[in-house]
Amino acid sequence: MNAALHLEWLKARRATTVRAATVILAVLVPAMSAGLLAVVRSDSGSSLARKATALLTDTGWAGITGFSAQIMSVAGLLGVGIVASWVFGREFTDGTFGALFATPTPLGSVATAKLLIVTAWGVLTSCLAALLTLAAGVLIGLGVPDSDAWVGAGRIAVVGALTVLLTLPLALVASFARGYLPAISALLALVVITQVVVALGAGSWFPYAAPGIWSGLGGPELADTVTAPQLLLALPVGVTAAAGTWLWWQKATVP
Repeated sequence: MNAALHLEWLKARRATTVRAATVILAVLVPAMSAGLLAVVRSDSGSSLARKATALLTDTGWAGITGFSAQIMSVAGLLGVGIVASWVFGREFTDGTFGALFATPTPLGSVATAKLLIVTAWGVLTSCLAALLTLAAGVLIGLGVPDSDAWVGAGRIAVVGALTVLLTLPLALVASFARGYLPAISALLALVVITQVVVALGAGSWFPYAAPGIWSGLGGPELADTVTAPQLLLALPVGVTAAAGTWLWWQKATVP
């Protein structure tokens, strides 16, 4: 198991896909939020400032952390989803899956290592995005983070962690379909389905929509209607997908 974890961590650390996703989620998300808030606070009266004002409900800590959480609910699903698809599909696409049967490490352990690496990376990246959002707020003049700032940062991290759980079904798709492209196609389908469900008014009970609504994408009033049980629906989705992925790899045969 240790060998599998070491190898999967090494592959993830050197992968351009993982590096790019890390920069986008941990750096660009806070930078975009800080830039938008800085434009609003500048009182420039420009068209960009007017548009930014419509997106932000507050010009303080609640504004920057809230907007970061909203971006994370979408970017996290896409970024972590692509990474999960790549991690579980690359062996099939590169034609190296058969070689795994020649190693002493059981394929179930390989799948477990992949799941742990994707989950840990996604959660840590979300926490880093939350901390860098606070740092960005300090840089644009919001002062020392207060209790509201830390609550907002916690919301960013929670939204990110929930989206990580929601990407785990893509690991099962990539495994079953033997490639990351079908999993990425499934990811895009999930994004479209989520938009349709939200438009129909059932988003709060749809696991892929609840974190985004809670983050404020539908407005503060709708965000207040999202309950903890609705957010925690992501947990059975992720656990079931992880179990199914492990079982598939445990019983996998040479293609």
